[in-house]
Amino acid sequence: MSRYLPYWCYYLHQGMLTALMLQGVTGYFRHQGLDLASLSLLSLTFLPWIGKCFWAPWCERHCLALRGNRYLGSLVLLQLGMATVLLLVSTLQPASALYPILMALMLLAVLSATHDVYADAITITTCDSHERPFANAAQVGGSYLGVVFGSLAFLYLAERWGWQAGFMGMALLSLALLLPLRGLPASRARAAQAPPARLDRATLRALWPALCLVAIYYLAMRGVMAVQTVMLLDKGLDFSRLGLVITLYGTVASGLGIVVGSWLARRLGPWRCLLPSMLVHAGITLAAALGVRLLDLQGWLVLFALVNVAAAIGFVTLYNLLMGQVRPHQPATDYALFQSVDAAVAMLASLAAMQVAHRVGYGGLLAGLAVIAWVSLWPARGLWRKLQGP
Repeated sequence: MSRYLPYWCYYLHQGMLTALMLQGVTGYFRHQGLDLASLSLLSLTFLPWIGKCFWAPWCERHCLALRGNRYLGSLVLLQLGMATVLLLVSTLQPASALYPILMALMLLAVLSATHDVYADAITITTCDSHERPFANAAQVGGSYLGVVFGSLAFLYLAERWGWQAGFMGMALLSLALLLPLRGLPASRARAAQAPPARLDRATLRALWPALCLVAIYYLAMRGVMAVQTVMLLDKGLDFSRLGLVITLYGTVASGLGIVVGSWLARRLGPWRCLLPSMLVHAGITLAAALGVRLLDLQGWLVLFALVNVAAAIGFVTLYNLLMGQVRPHQPATDYALFQSVDAAVAMLASLAAMQVAHRVGYGGLLAGLAVIAWVSLWPARGLWRKLQGP
């Protein structure tokens, strides 16, 4: 499986940064006493992930080749830039520099979103259809494995040696993850007569069913996952155990979901997995809503473990479908558009979930998310049929 090691590494880098901003930094500031409304501002750092579809065509037209892969040079330069930003954030004081930290994290998100454009393009152009489920497993598994570092490792370093040590450790890991990228295979050659990559009306007309499916697929689950960290803290979980719990979710629970999702994608194909996965998501969200007054801390730990298993299954199966929907002449641009929609849903769900929980409590939030999950099944079925039609 060394063939897929480079994919694991650059997606681990993505997962590390995501966990750092949404879990590591969030957990750190919550432990320092920051309220939920203020913490919701951290979700704004993911605005660049929504907009990356606008500069993805330019990135695809001006990519830098390296070692026979037409996207690798650009990816390496961006990863070096992210390591530099992490070192800069380590010099800021969290007690008095919240807004400068938010600005630095926003810059980090710009670089990370652009890095992901090239990472996805490399995966799409170096894998055949029969290899794609393994690449999707690396895509999701690497992202979840990054939680170990962006959450557990960061919180451990920050608790023992402070904010500076936490971010310096992340910067060193960013540099270390460049080493295995030398093993990437060459990308498929671009057709000589292929049109230049563009984001235009023709792109939207061609991809709109898949875009709509992405928008509703994780809407409710995104809201549940957004409050996972703070809800466990508020239910009595010790700060010292938070990193360990999040790590177990990102390794054991998500690993199980990745194995199941990859097996389903190979066994059933990309189509027959989607609706059953959404049904599982709806059932878990309903269980969370009903359990607000019934579950103790141990019950919530188990329920959130199930959330992570189900989310990993959904990620693998959805990404397997989406990679088959991109057009050969602009894989990076098309896939970036899918992920921009997904990022918009993730950011809005996170921001809204924190604000709603702050105002009406976790019970009202989870009840609303359960309704959304069940209602979404109806349009999802129509979109599923639309995508299968051609």
